[in-house]
Amino acid sequence: MSEKWNGVLISAPIFGAGREKPQEFPGYSCGYCQGNGYVLDPDIITERVKKPCPSCGGTGQVKAVVNVEWVSDGEVKPYFREDAQP
Repeated sequence: MSEKWNGVLISAPIFGAGREKPQEFPGYSCGYCQGNGYVLDPDIITERVKKPCPSCGGTGQVKAVVNVEWVSDGEVKPYFREDAQP
């Protein structure tokens, strides 16, 4: 069976650093309710009572919101250290 896979390619910005604007990836079927928009109430056994899905709120669809924040990584170069003696 085929599966649809989406990916995000992240590369460092050419100028500056910091926070990038959030990117949204809409249109995914909710994994909690399998896109139905509802779940059956487990407290009521005698009948099937549908409750809105707590994950998608009843829409059956979810979206990913991705925030990227760039921060320094590693050690400061020797020539930038305060304790370096010329």
